[in-house]
Amino acid sequence: QNVRLHHVQIKGSADYSAMLGMARIIRDNDIHIVNAHHFISMVYSYYACKIASRRRLVYTEHSIWEINRVSFKWKVLGGLLMNQLDCVMGISEDVTNALRRKFHVRDKNTITIRNGVDLEGVNQGRDIKAVRNEFGLNDDMKIVIMVANFRKIKNHMFLLRGYKDLNKKLKNVKLLLIGQGTDGDPENTENDVRDYVVENGLCENVILTGQRSDVPDLLSIADVFCLTSQSEGLPISMLEAMSVGLPIVGTNVPGIRDVIRHRKNGFLVNLGDHEDLTNALYQLLSDEQLRRQYGQMSKRIVNESYSLSQCVARYQDL
Repeated sequence: QNVRLHHVQIKGSADYSAMLGMARIIRDNDIHIVNAHHFISMVYSYYACKIASRRRLVYTEHSIWEINRVSFKWKVLGGLLMNQLDCVMGISEDVTNALRRKFHVRDKNTITIRNGVDLEGVNQGRDIKAVRNEFGLNDDMKIVIMVANFRKIKNHMFLLRGYKDLNKKLKNVKLLLIGQGTDGDPENTENDVRDYVVENGLCENVILTGQRSDVPDLLSIADVFCLTSQSEGLPISMLEAMSVGLPIVGTNVPGIRDVIRHRKNGFLVNLGDHEDLTNALYQLLSDEQLRRQYGQMSKRIVNESYSLSQCVARYQDL
């Protein structure tokens, strides 16, 4: 896209040299507007935009989880800074409201611009049969898919426990887990997931694909998309699944419940209730007409409210 990339390394929790480096980049490249994503980026950008130079600064936050992690000290400072910004933005109404509550940001300074997915790019690349053959899947095999990196907040273990019970009711269902853990990340759960699969005799039923660049192709072979996170901002993976017409099962938590319309395009299940999760998956997998009906509604919701073109237009307006 011919967009220049600058890398500023931050050493420690308050690196003044990094702030100076950012200010220099802004000045030398005649940058007029900065959009900082996530809290710490906003703090560093504040110095570069508002103290070292007169530049517009917009702050975008992506999840309630990240907001809740901010300590009391940074909460006080953050509140002071945010009320001096040109705009404070959440990617869902829940995230925007969490910013208002935590940092006491004035309503006139806050907006919501929801994430969007590229509806032009949802056309399948590979042949569906070729994708199924890669994983040794028969034509009559049902597929539940989850796209998420292996971190505690994504709650893969909840899905595995629900799937284990589902496997006793339906024998022709495979679970595809797309994503990976990160070495050195204390939240990494990939080893826990692998151990659970082995210990419970699910090696033939659960497929861990690792990181993939062909997620749309994998979504094309799925029957149900599931996301069991403890919290989300506005999950792109779920919107992408809806854009190809998949019914959704997700936990009744912020971010996910913004998008799933219960018993319209999928099911919201209570966090930690394995039986609730198993029943929701069973209901969809055993009823082709219901899957088709919910999948059509998923597609309609994305087209009406979560297209990338709408998201881009709102950023351009801002």
